[in-house]
Amino acid sequence: MAIFLLGLRLLTNVLETVLGFRLHTALNRFTASRAQSFLVGFAVTAFIQSSSAVGAAMVVLTDTGVLSLTQALGVMLGANVGTTITAQIIALPLEDMALPLCAAGLAVRFFFRRRRAGAAIFSLGAIFFGLSCAAHSLAPLLELPAVYAVLAVGTKTSCRAVLCGLVLTAVVQSSSTVTGLVIALVREGILSVPAAIAMALGSNVGTVATTIVASLGRKRASRATACADLFFNLGGLLLVLPVFPLFMHLIAHLSSDPGRQVAHAHTFFNAFTALLALPFLEHLAALAWWGAGIGARTKN
Repeated sequence: MAIFLLGLRLLTNVLETVLGFRLHTALNRFTASRAQSFLVGFAVTAFIQSSSAVGAAMVVLTDTGVLSLTQALGVMLGANVGTTITAQIIALPLEDMALPLCAAGLAVRFFFRRRRAGAAIFSLGAIFFGLSCAAHSLAPLLELPAVYAVLAVGTKTSCRAVLCGLVLTAVVQSSSTVTGLVIALVREGILSVPAAIAMALGSNVGTVATTIVASLGRKRASRATACADLFFNLGGLLLVLPVFPLFMHLIAHLSSDPGRQVAHAHTFFNAFTALLALPFLEHLAALAWWGAGIGARTKN
């Protein structure tokens, strides 16, 4: 698991370095409309693979008045969809390519003097290798009665599995990490597909913890941003849970591979939530202002 986390961190650092100052420029120039805000959030998060980092950045930018609340919300909705790219990549059957990718990354870095490109390729290999090692090492744990009992109790119902995913993500502060681990476990048969999908859905709410922490001690505009992040993630979850069996039925038709089913569910849920909330950003902003203790009137 440490190798997976190292690979994910390396990839994030490389892409953040490449983007650098361009991030702030893009946010200022291309968030004039809802669609533009959404696309910026999607693109940036697809590159840096951290919706938590984007959410924290939105808290700071609304706190300083660089972005309005509605602009920030559009970016955060796009970020929720952009972060699912990691799950889609991890769900690909690329375990056999892990070590060759690492070797190729090192070769590009040292022989072709392409430091950042080499680091990016190496980090992708490390991600796949780390997940493969984690899955194979965790599989024997299922034979332990205590571990089996914990998994059975924690994922017995969809609500419990959602709560497990929520808490775990709030602790590790990365929905990509939790979703990647869940995909590995479901492929090893340690988790059932419904439990794995429920945990992935819960991870979307758990990742809001970073935004909430980032808003502490800041202006009310920042707290409103965090409230909005919580509202549309939790709201989407509450809409899906009552029809979870139907949701599962739909996802099962998209792929027969358990790992891909989890990845598709993660993407579909975030896209559904974003498309549902995007036309109502002003109303969501008003609710967020109220939730932050400001009142129902938006002051964008």
